[in-house]
Amino acid sequence: MPMRLVVADTGPLNYLVLIEAIDVLPRLFEQILVPAAVYDELGHADAPEQVRAFIAQKPAWLEVRPNPDRDDDDATDQALDEGERAANRACQVNRCRSDPDG
Repeated sequence: MPMRLVVADTGPLNYLVLIEAIDVLPRLFEQILVPAAVYDELGHADAPEQVRAFIAQKPAWLEVRPNPDRDDDDATDQALDEGERAANRACQVNRCRSDPDG
């Protein structure tokens, strides 16, 4: 039975594309969300060509959402890049667990 929701960061999507295993996500999750910052990172000129091609032809199961409002008071976010911060905030907004072992 698939899990209900995942909010994805750039890294896992990048590597799933590169190892040609990205199609595992819709088999494991009913809903796959990425914040706009993650979408932008996947399409950035520095991203591998295979990843840029994937996001240019974004599959229907990948839902891009606006970046949630930033909480500048959260010191734990300061060490993260914009995509990671946006994914963490999206997870909080959507009430998902960021730690699958937790």
